[in-house]
Amino acid sequence: MGEYGQYNIPTVDECVNFKIGQPAPSMLPLAKIRQAANSKFQEEDPLFLQYGHIYGFPKFRQSVAKFLTTRYGHQVDPERLLATNGNTGGLSMICSLFCKAGDIVYCGEPTYFLAKRIFEDFNLDYRQIPMDKDGLDVDLLEKQLEQGPVPVMMYVVTTAHNPTGRTLTAERRQKLADLSAKYGFILVADEVYQLLTFPGIEPPPPMFTYDKAGTILALGSFSKILAPSLRVGWIQGSPEMLKKIADCGQLDSSGGINPICYGIVQKCIDEGLLDEHLDETRKTLATRYETLAAALKKYLPAGCTFEEPQGGYFVLVSLPEGQSAADLLKIALTKKVAFLPGGGFAKTMGHCLRLSFSMYDADDIDVGVQRLAEAIKEYQAGL
Repeated sequence: MGEYGQYNIPTVDECVNFKIGQPAPSMLPLAKIRQAANSKFQEEDPLFLQYGHIYGFPKFRQSVAKFLTTRYGHQVDPERLLATNGNTGGLSMICSLFCKAGDIVYCGEPTYFLAKRIFEDFNLDYRQIPMDKDGLDVDLLEKQLEQGPVPVMMYVVTTAHNPTGRTLTAERRQKLADLSAKYGFILVADEVYQLLTFPGIEPPPPMFTYDKAGTILALGSFSKILAPSLRVGWIQGSPEMLKKIADCGQLDSSGGINPICYGIVQKCIDEGLLDEHLDETRKTLATRYETLAAALKKYLPAGCTFEEPQGGYFVLVSLPEGQSAADLLKIALTKKVAFLPGGGFAKTMGHCLRLSFSMYDADDIDVGVQRLAEAIKEYQAGL
């Protein structure tokens, strides 16, 4: 990764690091970003360099709305979009404006581990609701809401969930929206993988489609579908909810969060570059998942299982109940392979491990799974 990356990515000879949930360097569209940037800077209006429109400048939101309308298959209103610096920034902003220290927040069990970190940063009392193969168990959620307490907010990853890869069914999305409306809690839908299902697989409509009461905020991002360092995303919500965000002191002082990159993304959309890249990215991820799945079927010891996602970046592997992924990791590192233990996602997932298939090509994935299988066998032999 050199001087630019968040992490130092080891060579395969050093370690196959399945922990890293990032696009591979070969998946980063440098030439397309350069073309879009050059195109935007050919424009002559110096106000592009001024403090930006708080919601994201109109041409950008119109382009995003047009892109989402095509991809979602239904009309998206640009007036119901507010530009962000990605889903992490969007979630952090929502927590800062709609919650206060000590407030109760619900999320799935398991859930994205860094979302939990954000809740902790704001001193929120997060409580986890179990999932099953169809995503969040909305019947259990309903029972919890009936008993109380009702949360101020609920956070859910709806499509190609991190870490399980599961996708919430349309029926459950509808019920989740209905519960949000009935009990009045804000439903934050993290839809970072909504557009990253594998080719030929269409997920249920995004969560904002089900919003009738103005209680849903849907987070979308260009980090996984274009490039992470752009730090560009959006919140889709009712005008009233978006106004509360837009009126905050941070945005009043700074203007739009990242207007230069909004302009680059706008050109990527308008010139068809994003569509080209997204289609190729979906194919690449599907191929890498198929490679990982084949290797897991070939090499994993008996008693180990794995989830079969329909998109996204991740596969969840389960050891037999009672075994520890954290203890396994110590041995795995000596075999030059790494992963993310499941305990960070939920206390009930100590026997699980998350593998990312986005970073490596077929040969490296195969090598990594062979090393992982060797580590599991050594770990189990010592029990």
